[in-house]
Amino acid sequence: MKLYLSSFSVLFTLLLALPQVNVFAQELVERQTPADSPDYTPSEKELARTYPGYFTLNNDSIKVTLLSVGDEPDTNYVKLQETPPKDLAGIVVTIEKIVNIASKVWDIVKDNAAAVNIDTKYATAYPEGVTSATQLAGWSRPKSYTYGFYAENLYGSVMIDCKYKFSYTYNGAYKGKGKFLTGVAVIPSKVTAGWGYKFTMTAAVPDSTIANVGTDTDPVAALQMKLNWKMATVLKVVEGTSVYYLEGTGYFEEIASPWTKKEKQAADLKSAAPLLGPSSVF
Repeated sequence: MKLYLSSFSVLFTLLLALPQVNVFAQELVERQTPADSPDYTPSEKELARTYPGYFTLNNDSIKVTLLSVGDEPDTNYVKLQETPPKDLAGIVVTIEKIVNIASKVWDIVKDNAAAVNIDTKYATAYPEGVTSATQLAGWSRPKSYTYGFYAENLYGSVMIDCKYKFSYTYNGAYKGKGKFLTGVAVIPSKVTAGWGYKFTMTAAVPDSTIANVGTDTDPVAALQMKLNWKMATVLKVVEGTSVYYLEGTGYFEEIASPWTKKEKQAADLKSAAPLLGPSSVF
């Protein structure tokens, strides 16, 4: 029975041979805002000279906290934009090849508010040829992870306060075979930014991270979502990234983050390890 990890096998072997290398750590990126930036008013620039502590983030205060884990009662958190073909019998489906037929890159928070039509933005991991979640059966109840994102300035005031829900539906099967994913989405429930602060968050699910970690006859879909955020003021821009790994079995893990306490090694990552490696995969 063929395992669909062959394209990553060499990388996986190298990673395991170098267990001390911290491959997956993410870092905060900080840079100065250009003095001539048109994004800020003259009054903001003047106040920044007088009160630089207000417009400067305390990087040690920035954190993402897992608030809750649970099941969703239904799939209303996302509106699937899918239309199955009328003649289902005419579809050629290759179950061992996993594809994302929905969003690849999308905004989550833009201009300090939830992005427009965010409930229609999501990723999937279907067998090639499947065009709708309704062509798969056995879906489990959607699972959700709710996070809080916080950041303070040098005065200790909370300047960014964002809560978002990472949700997905899993365990879908095609003619009794496989475990697939649908409705992989990030929905913000609260976004608050202090005066003079600009906050954005985007999601990306690169095709290079969609994979079958099962077998050719009983596949298990896997994908990674890269969550990027940026906080900016007239003085500085601070950016960071978190990476999440999901399987069609329902398994979910944050595998990279600026706040990861334990530096993960290749041997710690079970079936996720072959999907990772150099950041250039994104």
